[in-house]
Amino acid sequence: MTLSIFTEQYAKFRELLIEYRQRISFTQAQLAQALNRPQSFVSKYESGERRLDIIEFLEIAEVLQFDPCELLKRVNDDTLATQTIMDEWEVTANELTILLAENPSLRGMLLGYVAELKLRKIIANFPGVKYMKKFDDHDRKKKGDLHIIYHHRAFSIESKSLQKTQSKWDKESQIWFGKAQVDASDNREIILPNGRKLKTTLLIRGEFDILAVNCYGFNKTWNFQFARNSDLPCSSYKKYTEEERNFLISSLIPVSWPPQPPFYSDLTELLDQMLADGEGYDPSEFGLEQEI
Repeated sequence: MTLSIFTEQYAKFRELLIEYRQRISFTQAQLAQALNRPQSFVSKYESGERRLDIIEFLEIAEVLQFDPCELLKRVNDDTLATQTIMDEWEVTANELTILLAENPSLRGMLLGYVAELKLRKIIANFPGVKYMKKFDDHDRKKKGDLHIIYHHRAFSIESKSLQKTQSKWDKESQIWFGKAQVDASDNREIILPNGRKLKTTLLIRGEFDILAVNCYGFNKTWNFQFARNSDLPCSSYKKYTEEERNFLISSLIPVSWPPQPPFYSDLTELLDQMLADGEGYDPSEFGLEQEI
C-alpha cells in the first residue's frame, strides 16, 4: 500500500501513530529517546512535516509494542477510522447532552473517567516521569487509579472530583470554595493497620500516596490540585471509634481554587518534596520495572 504524505490515508496513518504512542503514555521525548533520535524526529513525522520510511515505521512499532499490520489494516478500515460511539449507538451529541443532564449520577461517573484521562495526559508530559500505568479497577492489591515512576521512585495517585452542590465563588476574595468527594464507590471490607476489619466506603490512611482532585466543577477548566495522603483530614464520623477514625480519610474534603495547603497546583513540586522526604516506593514492589 502506497501512502502519499498528502493523502487522507496518510493523515489517518499519522493519527494512529499518535494514538499508539499515547496509549502507553509515552511523550514525544520518551519515544525519541527510546529510538535514539532527537525529539524533532517524532514531532515532524507526527505533524506530517516529514514522511516515515518502512524501516523507521517498524522501529517505532517495536518500541511502542504494537502490530504494524494491525495499524495498516486500520488505515484502510474506513468504518473503524470514522465511527464514534455515538455513530454506533445512533445518538446525536445533543441527545447525549440531554441524557447526561437528566441523569446526574451518569454525568458524574463519566466526568470522573474523563478527568482521569485528562490527568494521564498532563502527567505524561512531566519531565522525570518515566512510566505510568492504570491497574484494573478490581485489582485490590494495587491501590490508586494511576501508578507512576518519577525519578526512579513509584507513587500511586487516587483521582477524585468535586461535589458539584458544594462549589461556590467568593467574589470578594476571588476564590472558589468546594468539597472533594473522597471515598470508594462501594461498601467493602477493609483491614486497618491495627489488624481490625471494618466495612466502610471510606479510604484508608496510607493506601495510596497522592490525592488528585479535578476542579472542572469550579470554572469549567481542567485544573487539578494534589495533596499527600498523610496530609488529608481524618474522618469525623461518630459511627467509628476515635482509633478507627485516625485510620480513615474524611469522605468530604474542603478544597479551593487557587489551592490552599495541604494542596498543590503543581504535581512535580509535591513529588519533589516527597522525594526529598524519602517517600515513594521501589517500582519492583508491584512489578513496574519489568513493564517499562
